[in-house]
Amino acid sequence: MNKRTRTILFSICVFLFALTAPSVVFYSQGYRFDFASKKIVQTGGLYFKVAPRSAQVSLNDKIKDTTSLFTSSSLVENLLPKTYIVEISKDGYYPWQKTLEVKERQVTEAKNITLIPKIPELSKLQVTQEEIKSIVSEFKPTATSSDGHKLIEADKHEIWIEFLREKEKIFLIRFSENIGKVFWFNDYYLIFNVGDKIKVAEIDDRDRLNVVNLAEFKAPEIFWDSLNGKLYVLSESSFYVSEKLLP
Repeated sequence: MNKRTRTILFSICVFLFALTAPSVVFYSQGYRFDFASKKIVQTGGLYFKVAPRSAQVSLNDKIKDTTSLFTSSSLVENLLPKTYIVEISKDGYYPWQKTLEVKERQVTEAKNITLIPKIPELSKLQVTQEEIKSIVSEFKPTATSSDGHKLIEADKHEIWIEFLREKEKIFLIRFSENIGKVFWFNDYYLIFNVGDKIKVAEIDDRDRLNVVNLAEFKAPEIFWDSLNGKLYVLSESSFYVSEKLLP
């Protein structure tokens, strides 16, 4: 290879480096070309923390990640700023779905997701009326969440949540049938009955509210054991207890 050829090749390499280096730098800093808006934008991300672990994360019907076995979380990065239809799913559980917006240079969080088991098994207990009274006396609903930051306000048809630190109250949900007892399922979900249906609802009111029908009994009276994660149901003089519902 003569000197002239080497010079030409070197010049070509320098030109290609000068051409591609800015693109590589911009890409590493999260810049992307958005074909929808026809402009260069900086990307954002979505962060999820889910119980139970190893849940599948899908965006716009495409699987993107699985939450960590150790931290139960997932960070999906380099997303164009727009809205995404999110689904968190795991076999044997109701999926969690919500539309979330990603903004430039920001991470949108949904870090209090609890997946609710489908059709949990409830066993009939052979107990006397006195034993039932003794058991249910331990499980009275409290308006304040265990973290002390949120307060339930409910009447026969509506449920509101007051966030004490933020001094903000939000309307959560309304039903035509009467709402029975309302318990804190955990610090971010409620468990209650509406008519014959026992429901679990999240309190994250962004977009759609995730509400599942957990079970159905005739005129049930429910009692929630938050310590052990078990549901007790009194229906037609029979007393039932669920398997553990929380991870």
